[in-house]
Amino acid sequence: MIANAPFMPADPTERFAVIFRALQRSVADNGYRLKIHGPLIVLIWNYLARQIARFARIASRPPQSPRTRAPRPVEREPATAKPKPPLTLPRGFAWLIRLLPNGPATVVAGAAARADLQLFMEDPIVLELLATHPSLGRILRPLHTMLGLRPPQIIKRPRKPRSEPTNAPTGAPTPRPKRPRPRRQPDFMAQYKVNPDGSIDFTPEQLRDILGPPPPPVPPWHHPFVPSFDAKKMWRKGPRG
Repeated sequence: MIANAPFMPADPTERFAVIFRALQRSVADNGYRLKIHGPLIVLIWNYLARQIARFARIASRPPQSPRTRAPRPVEREPATAKPKPPLTLPRGFAWLIRLLPNGPATVVAGAAARADLQLFMEDPIVLELLATHPSLGRILRPLHTMLGLRPPQIIKRPRKPRSEPTNAPTGAPTPRPKRPRPRRQPDFMAQYKVNPDGSIDFTPEQLRDILGPPPPPVPPWHHPFVPSFDAKKMWRKGPRG
């Protein structure tokens, strides 16, 4: 497990920081080469830095008890047109993995963080921390979605109980119309073979899609000259004394 690795600390807060600081550096180092928009790299860096700081701040608090909030009356404000921010983080399942599928560095960085996060969530120390600090699920759920992982049961958002309409009779329940479910996006990393250490075994076809076609052959007049004879044997020695 990741807890037994020599480069990973035992504290969950420090381990969480190690995983996502490595992802920060990888996206920042390879962002220009992979032609990621510069402001988007800054947004990803700041978002991960905020999540690391929030995780440390919440984990340092004393254990929490599940909150029981009383239902509040909903007061809707009149809809006003809000200006859309110029640039926001992408959304959707595995958006960081799908940000640049043709970039091998992004694929490898996302696969390493994905495997580390899976092992992080299986550690019993982390499970105890999540049981006493349920608000950490707000941090971990978006990170799972970003890396193409389904959140485990311990951090899943609880379902709200259905509220019965007030004008309907108590005896006959009204059928609720079914909403069309959005089409589930396929897992992007399913096409790659990811090893437990985070490395990926690419097939020749996948390498050709990522790196492009091989370079054209070098013309013969550009090859270095290699003599077909042994110069030492052809050297004429002088007469012996």
